Amino acid sequence: MTAAGVQGTNTPDVLTETTADFGFALLMATARRVTESEHYLRAGKWTRWSYDMFAGAEVHGSTLGILGMGRIGQGIARRGAHGFGMQVIYHNRSRLAPDLEAECKARYVSKETLLANADHLVLVLPYTAHSHHAIGAAELAQMKPTATLINIARGGIVDDAALAVALKECRIAAAGLDVFEGEPVVNPALLEVPNVVLTPHIASATVPTRLKMTQLAADNLIAYLEGRAPITPVNHPALRA
Repeated sequence: MTAAGVQGTNTPDVLTETTADFGFALLMATARRVTESEHYLRAGKWTRWSYDMFAGAEVHGSTLGILGMGRIGQGIARRGAHGFGMQVIYHNRSRLAPDLEAECKARYVSKETLLANADHLVLVLPYTAHSHHAIGAAELAQMKPTATLINIARGGIVDDAALAVALKECRIAAAGLDVFEGEPVVNPALLEVPNVVLTPHIASATVPTRLKMTQLAADNLIAYLEGRAPITPVNHPALRA
């Protein structure tokens, strides 16, 4: 893109808190089996109460693992630590500054420790050649059989085929996915397992946030057309004369 003289921009920051909200909502829905139980009720299968009916995973006081600790990851960490008393561990390309770790009540660990100890693992890392299939069969095998996996990052970070097998064989308890490899096409195997919550890439989808994203995109375009530096560039080709 840069070599071709194409200026790219994006819309960061304006969607941080909204996306973190959704990530935590997806965690809650997955852990507490909201989608499974709703489908059960809508199908007319609920005929009596049972003490273990759709018993899910505890959220408060559990261990929240975050892979990728940028702005959105930090937002999820704050929600977990301050709102639900969760123990937050994270892995990132670089460790956060001590003041940010203190704010998020988060502890830096290796990826192996993260996988082995997280009750709920949330993926918020950028998609690169290095992060492709960062969570595959080998990584899923290191997770607790009671763990949940949440992906609000990008499709391709998770090997969806391997995840479908792990869910079907109960190697992990459940998953919540807002992004997919090859989206909008979803791996058919994921559609066949009940212990996964699937949403169509809507983590930033609130009316106020989408308006802010649209405004920022327009402001970037106007700046470029007027020969000024864009507000949020993702690359730095020479400005047009």
